[in-house]
Amino acid sequence: MLRQLQVQDYALITSLELEFEPGLTVLTGETGAGKSIILDAIAMLTGSRAYTEAIRTGAETAWLAATFDITGLDDLLRLLPTMGFEAENQELTIAREIHRSGRNKCWVNGRLATVAALREIGAFLVEIHGQAEHQAVFEPHRYLEMLDALGGPSVAAVRREVEVAYAKVQDLEAELGRLTLSEQERLRQIDLLQFQFDEIATAGLTPGEETGLRQEREILRHSERLREAVTLAYQILYGQDVPGHGVLDRLGEVVSLLEPLVTYDERLETSLQMLEAANANAGEAMWDLRQYAEGLGGDPERLGQVEERLSLIHRLERKYGETTEAILAYHAKIEKELAELLDSEVRVEAMEKDLVQARAKLADLAGKLSNMRKQVAKELERKLMAELPDLNLPHARFEIRIRQIASEGGIPYPDRSSSSTVQVNSRGVDYVEFYFSANPGEEVKPLARVVSGGEASRLMLALKSVIAATDGVPTLIFDEVDAGIGGKTARAIGAKLAALANERQVLCVTHLAQVAGAADHHLAIAKDVTEQSTAVRVEVLEQDARVGELARMLAGDGASEVSRQHARQLLAERISS
Repeated sequence: MLRQLQVQDYALITSLELEFEPGLTVLTGETGAGKSIILDAIAMLTGSRAYTEAIRTGAETAWLAATFDITGLDDLLRLLPTMGFEAENQELTIAREIHRSGRNKCWVNGRLATVAALREIGAFLVEIHGQAEHQAVFEPHRYLEMLDALGGPSVAAVRREVEVAYAKVQDLEAELGRLTLSEQERLRQIDLLQFQFDEIATAGLTPGEETGLRQEREILRHSERLREAVTLAYQILYGQDVPGHGVLDRLGEVVSLLEPLVTYDERLETSLQMLEAANANAGEAMWDLRQYAEGLGGDPERLGQVEERLSLIHRLERKYGETTEAILAYHAKIEKELAELLDSEVRVEAMEKDLVQARAKLADLAGKLSNMRKQVAKELERKLMAELPDLNLPHARFEIRIRQIASEGGIPYPDRSSSSTVQVNSRGVDYVEFYFSANPGEEVKPLARVVSGGEASRLMLALKSVIAATDGVPTLIFDEVDAGIGGKTARAIGAKLAALANERQVLCVTHLAQVAGAADHHLAIAKDVTEQSTAVRVEVLEQDARVGELARMLAGDGASEVSRQHARQLLAERISS
């Protein structure tokens, strides 16, 4: 359960620290006083989106922190170590810092965490029901999710199996559609791919061939210039025109001059070694140049062959890829596609068998899931009908109807052996509808068409009361669950929240004294306004202060003795019950 909440520089809150207790805690105050700010802070600590606009004017960062007692939350205690967090003394502290720059930092028990981690952990700690959620009873597409949530892990597991089976059927159908082209289209595709395959194969390309051909073309184009320059270089080294005056001969003379002098001055040794190496290297270079010149040939016929080969490669590059490697990769790709098309009849037959089996498996799983939902629906009907009298709906009737939509292209239902087929999607084959009648003698009708705003609030509370008994989330937060009701019904809502608080910690924002009077703990929210600033203040109310606040909620200013007496009566009824 939530033990402590710290808020700094968030919205209209400068600094706030609240302690929370078990049971039902209500938050009251004038409209716009900032009650929902407290709930928003808790939501951000459990992974909701953060907004820089929430940072208090004049501050650069907002700081939020909460401490939870997680005793008995075994699934969470097993999860935390896998996420890199430790639960010290069965406590969990979550903190979040929001920067005006848009950066966020999150911590779990002092270690940095992601917002996704906060969201995953928060699902075990808190369930928040905002005002918009009360309207869920008007949205039939959400009924199936409510039913599955009540079904718990067993229904969730089968639903995941249905999702996987449905995805496999979709994949097989798509692949089969690709393979089963019309015969004319298939043959046309085979002819095109076969032509492309043969054209590339006939070319006999090799990786890197184009680079080698370009180099060879340059040599062939400039062979005469290369021969002249290399021959001249050879002659300079050898001294062919003036015997004994080549570079090599002159280097040899220098070496001969210096060799005897080293015995007199060792400083010449380094120069001698460099000249000896130069003499040896020049000799090797001279013979390499001679061999190069002798092997160099200007072959016009070969140059034509190289140009023709490069032209062929360029033509193929324009059609199939920008490089020789890309052309060869495309060649391998169309070879595979050709094999698939040529062998498509065999593959289609095998895939059709796989599809039949996949659809049969999907039919069995969808039928199993449907049967489980029907059982959950019966149980939900029974439990909800037991809740409604406590919410001042003594004559109400509630039914859950699960139907399927017939479709020739669907799957067999209720299992693979059935001759009838129905529509299917990733959630199965079921369409869930809630039917409701508030008054005796009236036929049940689709809930979204006949339920009033006050009835919607009560039905949503009843649903959450039933679901809360199974989901194990220790803290439930309701934001104005009593919207649109009053009087006797408001007392019923208060009593139901108080009963729910016997099993869970419940926080509730309310404007009704009857609901606030049923609480174990009472927090009053107010705004302190000056010419320079506005700040939210939270006060923990004890007996006398609670009487004043309830009287204000009943009569506006709370000054009359009649309203104060009524407030005392509400508190007395809570104690006596």
